[in-house]
Amino acid sequence: MHIFLTGEIQVGKSTVINKTLNLLNLNYGGFRTYFGENRYSANKILYMNAAAEPKAFDEKNIIARFQEDGAPIADVLKFNSYGSELIRDSKKNSDLILMDECGSLEFKAIEFQREVIDALNGYKPVFGVVKLSSNGWTDSIRNHPDVKLITVTKENRDYLPDILNAMFRYKVWKVHK
Repeated sequence: MHIFLTGEIQVGKSTVINKTLNLLNLNYGGFRTYFGENRYSANKILYMNAAAEPKAFDEKNIIARFQEDGAPIADVLKFNSYGSELIRDSKKNSDLILMDECGSLEFKAIEFQREVIDALNGYKPVFGVVKLSSNGWTDSIRNHPDVKLITVTKENRDYLPDILNAMFRYKVWKVHK
């Protein structure tokens, strides 16, 4: 079983992930996406980096640029190359694959999508976030037979890490038994 979180923006999904990862204390790989200091600007920038690495606000980590007067511009090549590489590496070298976050920006990144689905078809546990308001390719995550989708709310976010820890510990134990 793989677990994906969803929920409103800023409800605490990343906090739940971080607390759960601290409880699990596993070797994890995969990717994280994050905004820079300009998160609340109309002209914000979205970055991607290896899940276990610190945030990097370099040009090479930019995967999308948002514009005040238009749709965001996603770097499809970077999703297909760098994002796919991060997933492939985590399948080989990690106990758990983190995917934070999958959304609508990747709708043209077919290779990246294939890597995500390939990981979901594998045996290694995947822990991720799927954007609440996205559809299209992300429906293949939501509807995957091995994915448990959990909505994070203000009411459950404080106790979810303990529940997720138990769920993953059982899954990892079964896989490595």
